[in-house]
Amino acid sequence: MRLLIDEKERKYLVKGDSDVHINYGVVNAEELQKTKAGGIIITHLGSKLNVIEPSIIDFMEKAKRGPQTMAMKDSSLIAGFTGIKSKSKVIDAGCGSGLNAMFLANIIYPEKLVVYEIREDFAEIANNNFKKAGIENIEIKLKNIYEGIDEKNLDLISLDVPEPWEVVPFAVKSLKIGGYITSYSPSIEQSKKFYDKLIESDARFAIETVECLVRNWNLKVVRPHSRMLGHSGFITFARLLRIGE
Repeated sequence: MRLLIDEKERKYLVKGDSDVHINYGVVNAEELQKTKAGGIIITHLGSKLNVIEPSIIDFMEKAKRGPQTMAMKDSSLIAGFTGIKSKSKVIDAGCGSGLNAMFLANIIYPEKLVVYEIREDFAEIANNNFKKAGIENIEIKLKNIYEGIDEKNLDLISLDVPEPWEVVPFAVKSLKIGGYITSYSPSIEQSKKFYDKLIESDARFAIETVECLVRNWNLKVVRPHSRMLGHSGFITFARLLRIGE
């Protein structure tokens, strides 16, 4: 796979085994295969495109969307606040289109990420996105996480489900001490119910809730972009400190 970036910084994720037709002309497949990362390729109309190797972020941006999914900034907050790393044990529930799973699996490689999803159509969309990105360390389980968690000694349980509070009793049994359960919710009422369940559980958690908000600026005119994905939701981070009083 190659990533082509035009003069307006628009991206084209291509296989490179056939000619690429864009608004600025045709990119010859033979020439593309000869061009190394960092090089420039010119369309038949004379437009220049930068050629680079795609990263996981590029695959996430170009992934097929089905159900509503977390934004990259949301996944970044989860990774940053929880400190997961290579070989961390992580599960992701509420797979959607699989973008959050792609992000997390890339970080914890070569450890396998386990995804819980109850809808086969969502799982199929996600699995196709994983294959396109060449990600092999993800296992999708067609199972309702409200009914239990099979894995133990987990570093992170990442939730994007309507009723995250239903998972708390199982999380207490599956997290290692110091591990995190996080919940992404579009409404603050969901976050509050999740928080209350954590407080009422037979375990002690350190809990923090943040609003997922990024404000992009256009430095050509020195003002915020008129169109941007600013607020997306809320994430609650709960770190298991101990079980019992």
